[in-house]
Amino acid sequence: MNRNIIFVLILIIGLILQIILFSVYTPWGIKPDFLLVLIVVTSILEGPKTGLLIGIIGGLLQDIFLGNFISINTIIKGPLAFISGFLEGHFYKGNYLLAPITTFFASIVYYLLAIILSEELIFSINYWVTIRSVILPSALYNGVLSFLIYIIFYKTFYGGENYYGR
Repeated sequence: MNRNIIFVLILIIGLILQIILFSVYTPWGIKPDFLLVLIVVTSILEGPKTGLLIGIIGGLLQDIFLGNFISINTIIKGPLAFISGFLEGHFYKGNYLLAPITTFFASIVYYLLAIILSEELIFSINYWVTIRSVILPSALYNGVLSFLIYIIFYKTFYGGENYYGR
């Protein structure tokens, strides 16, 4: 089976988990963006082209389930995945800290761009409070999740430490 189809199926399962599990179980009131984690991890492992494809598909899936056809998620997650994919050829894939650090910063950029591009939020929120109480904890949660997902994907799709290049 084509690897891209497998990643799209993983995105669909991830979206279902995000809607059902992560919206109910919110430790300290923090909700992770599980699709963003899956998209960034996939982009780091597969490169910018596959990352862009997975980012756009993941953003479209999330937008469709949230009630809009093409909205903020598609517009932001596609380019973020493309940019994250450029790390693919420059770092050793066995470095397990690559995904959490990348996901942490990608999450911050995503949340800030979502606020800036949202007409309802741009002028009506306190940025300092939002950054301190929502964005940074969510980005940290996404980073921890990406660490676990990266290890699973790396060992599943690349054979773990037996992988030395394409």
